[in-house]
Amino acid sequence: MLVQLARWFWGSARFRVEGSAERFFNHCARREIALWGMQAGDAPGAWIRAGQYRELLACAHTARCRLRVEEKRGLPFQTYWLRRRKGLAAGAVIGALILAVLSQQIWCVQAEGLQTITRRELDAACREIGLVPGAWKSAVDPLQAEQQLMLRFPNVSWLTVNTQGSAAYIKLSEGVEKPDMDAWKRPGNVKAAAAGQILRVEVFEGEALVSEGDAVTADQLLISGVVEDTFGNVTLRHAAGRIFASTVREFTAEVPMTETVKEETGAVLTRRCAEVFGLRLPLTLAAEPGAGWERASVRTVLRANGVELPVAWLEETWAQTIERERILTPEEALAAARAEVQEQKSSLKSLTVLSEEEQISEENGVLRYTVRAQCEEDIAVEAEILVNSPN
Repeated sequence: MLVQLARWFWGSARFRVEGSAERFFNHCARREIALWGMQAGDAPGAWIRAGQYRELLACAHTARCRLRVEEKRGLPFQTYWLRRRKGLAAGAVIGALILAVLSQQIWCVQAEGLQTITRRELDAACREIGLVPGAWKSAVDPLQAEQQLMLRFPNVSWLTVNTQGSAAYIKLSEGVEKPDMDAWKRPGNVKAAAAGQILRVEVFEGEALVSEGDAVTADQLLISGVVEDTFGNVTLRHAAGRIFASTVREFTAEVPMTETVKEETGAVLTRRCAEVFGLRLPLTLAAEPGAGWERASVRTVLRANGVELPVAWLEETWAQTIERERILTPEEALAAARAEVQEQKSSLKSLTVLSEEEQISEENGVLRYTVRAQCEEDIAVEAEILVNSPN
């Protein structure tokens, strides 16, 4: 099999001998010329490697016979037509060289497991460590890249970087933020975040200073971290618990009756460019417009067998806009104010609104929306006890 493959690669020729074939073959044997497929009879001949055919001419001259080529086989004869198209052959060689060079580079970086970390943040970190499309695979150390990315994202519990073919794959898992365990070691009290009437008390650590039905003011001490035992010994602890109280909260939002909006004029500018290994090649001569234009871009990445290629098409559409003042209707202003008040409510922990009263007023072009709510909430807030160390 290997012999046949070698003969096809170098090419072979079948020739016929006219004259004294026996004397001719004897001369070939003396010169150690390798022949195969020899035939005798009325049409004697044999096969020879194409590059050695010229050596037969001297043997034929000595044996006073003539040679005629009857058949040619192999790669040199199948590609002979390329000699008349040198540009095509040169392009194939250059293309093969380019492919060989590009196969030694990173074509794309793919990531799995992103949750709170955005792809833009990950790409920025990868650019800092040199893990980008166009980087040489030999210059990328997966273990070192893992360590550098872990330092940039402390909330990642584990991360791996692997290179396969011309792609780099990043797999990570975001962990839960580690709680401050030292806070539980520091002594502290529990105070009231707002004034109200106590509904129920849940003490986890420390000594409760209030009970159900008591009225408290803001910043009043609810659970003490200073605990005294039956023998009169005092210890400092980290007080903790939940104190539910009936409170009255007031939420206010002010919304101007006019707002500035942007409207498109109808003028549109489109700019296109190609990205190859992160290098942008402009395909549009139009310059980037200045102020008063808004951009919307679409980036299309070429893929092959599900793998991103380092080639992308970017199209930017710029629309000209102008600003103008628009008067809000009372309904629109009230809806915006209610949404702002709702955000204020959601920022408070364990808040349940039992009832509420609304007040709406308008003065100097501003809608003022106030909600007075009867609530039930956990008013406990922890406060550290500052202890002076002895000199």
